[in-house]
Amino acid sequence: MAVYDQCTHPDPEAMQALGAMIGLEPKHVKFWFQNRRSQVKKKDQQEQNQQMQQVNASLKAENWSLRKAILTQTCVTCCGKTLPFNPLLEKQHLLTKNAELKDKFLRVSAIQSKIIRDSAFTRPAPWISSRSSEVDREALLHYTKASMEQFLVLATKGEPSFQKTMGELMWLPAADGGEVLNFVEYRAKFSQALFGLRPEGFAVEATRDAAIVWGSAAELVSIFMDTARWSETFPGVVASVVAGDVVSTGSFTDGQIQLMNAEMWVQSPCVPNRTVNILRYSKLVAERKWAVMDVSVDGIFGQEVLLAYLPARYMGCRLLPSGCLIEDMSNGYCKVTWIVHAEYDETTMPTTFRPLFLNGQAMCARRWLASLQMQREYAAALYSSLHPGNNNAAKAVGMLKLAQQMMASFYAAVSGPIAPTQATTSINDWFGSVGTGIERFDAAVRMVTWEKPGSSMAGEPASCFLSATTTLWLPCTPPEHVFNYLRNKKRRGEWDFVLANGAAVKELGSVSMGCHLAGNVISILSSMTDGTNDRVLILQEVRTEASGSLVVYTPIGEGAMDAAMGGDSGGASNFPTPSGFAILPDGRG
Repeated sequence: MAVYDQCTHPDPEAMQALGAMIGLEPKHVKFWFQNRRSQVKKKDQQEQNQQMQQVNASLKAENWSLRKAILTQTCVTCCGKTLPFNPLLEKQHLLTKNAELKDKFLRVSAIQSKIIRDSAFTRPAPWISSRSSEVDREALLHYTKASMEQFLVLATKGEPSFQKTMGELMWLPAADGGEVLNFVEYRAKFSQALFGLRPEGFAVEATRDAAIVWGSAAELVSIFMDTARWSETFPGVVASVVAGDVVSTGSFTDGQIQLMNAEMWVQSPCVPNRTVNILRYSKLVAERKWAVMDVSVDGIFGQEVLLAYLPARYMGCRLLPSGCLIEDMSNGYCKVTWIVHAEYDETTMPTTFRPLFLNGQAMCARRWLASLQMQREYAAALYSSLHPGNNNAAKAVGMLKLAQQMMASFYAAVSGPIAPTQATTSINDWFGSVGTGIERFDAAVRMVTWEKPGSSMAGEPASCFLSATTTLWLPCTPPEHVFNYLRNKKRRGEWDFVLANGAAVKELGSVSMGCHLAGNVISILSSMTDGTNDRVLILQEVRTEASGSLVVYTPIGEGAMDAAMGGDSGGASNFPTPSGFAILPDGRG
C-alpha cells in the first residue's frame, strides 16, 4: 500500500524489485496494481454518485417548494400571500397600455412634425453654423465627399468593357430594361462602414439607367441645385422639397453641398409617401461632365440630434449614393446616367405593392429619367414659341401649360396632401363593393372634399370640390393592355358615360412629346354626339414608360380652351379636378 500511495503506475524494473522482496512474480505484481487502481476508481465514482444524488434531492426540494408557492400563491422569500396571476388579464393590460402609448406617440409626432416642418429649415442647424461644431461640419464634408467617390464608381463602372478587369459586372440587366445592382459585387468592393448596416425590416432597391435629354449639362445642374425648379421638373415623383442649410459654399455647378428634405410619391393612395433628409452635392468631375449626388444624412449624428432639427419618421427611407451623371454632347443634348440606391421600411408598404418596390420599378432610375425627358420637351416647346410669328407653337404651349396644371392637380388628388391654402378639408376612407357572387370584392376608396373660398371683390361664391380615388389589382393583366384600351378613342364610350356620352370621341388637335417619348401625347378630344355651340371639350394627356402609364383628362369649355390657346390661361384656371388612371405594374412579371 505504501508503494501504491507513492506511485500508482510503477515501471517494470520497480515491479520486478517489489516481487523479489515479497516472493511474487512481476506479472502478479502488475495484476495487483491494476486491481488496486480499479478499486480506487470505483470508490471515487460511488462518492461522486452520492454527491450528485444529494444535489438532485436538493433541486427536487427547491422545485417542490416553487410549485407549492405557485399553487398556494405565496411568496417564496417571506411566505406571504401574493396576488393571483391571470395571463389573459395581464395580456389585456399590456395591450391597453401599449395602445395608450402608441396613441400618445402618434399625437406627439404629428405635432412635432408640423412644428419642425414650419421652422426646421428656416434656421441654421447647430452642427453646420456653430463654430463649436466645426468637427461635425468636417464630418459632414468627409461623409459627402466619400459618398461622391462611391457614386462615381457606380455611375461609370460595370459596363461589359469592364468585365475582364472587375471579374463580375457591378450592374446586371433588368428584365424590363435598365440595370439592377449586383449586390454581391457591391458588398465585395465597398465597405459598409460608411453607411452602417441596413436597419432591421428595411428592404433595398438599386437601379441604373441612361437617356438622352434636351438641354446643356450646365443648365440641368443648375435646375437640380435649385429646389423649386427641381420639384417642378419631377412633378410625378417629387411631392415637396424644403431647402436647408448650405454645408459647403460654391457655385451651383461645382462644389456646393446643401441639406434638403424631400418627399416623394407613387400615384396610389395606398402607398405612403417617402420622406428623406439628404445632402446634395454638385461636382464638375471632368470637362463638360458633372455629377449631382444625393445621400441621406440620417444616422451620421445621434438620433437625439436629428429629431430636434429634422421631421419625425425620418428613418422611413434612406438614400445611399444616388443621383445623376450628366455629360454634355455639344449638339443641344446631353447624356444623363441616373442611379437610385435606396433602403426603405418594407413593413410600411401594403402587401400588394411590395413586389413593385422590391424590384425597383416604383422609384426606379427609368422613372426619374422619363419625368426629366418630359419636362425638357415642355421646355423645348416653350423655347420654340418664342420666335415671332410662330402661332402654331404658341397654341401648343397653351395646351402644354394647361396639361401641366391638370397633371399637378391629378397627382395631388391621388396621393398628395391637401394644400394648406384650401380652407376646409375632409379626408375619409371607405370600402365600396365591386362585382357580385364569388367575383365580388371590396375596394378601398379615398374621399377628399375641400372648399375653395371665393373672391369677395369679384363676388364669386365658394366652390366645393370632391375627389374619390381607389386602387384595384388586375392579376395576369399586362399594364400595356389596360393603357391601350383606355386611350382608344373608338372604345372610350364603353367606360366614359359622362364626357363621351357613351360614344366614341374624335381628336381635334394634339401635341406629341418628342422623338424620345413615343406614345406620350396631349390631346383635345370632343364627343361625336355633342352638337352644341359651346361644346365641352376634353383635355387629355397620356404618357407611358416602363415604371407605369397615365391617362388623365378633364372637361373644359370650348371658349376657355380658345382663350388658353391664344395665350390667356385665366379662363381655364378653374376647370374641375381632373379624372384619370395611373396604371402601375404589379412587380410580379
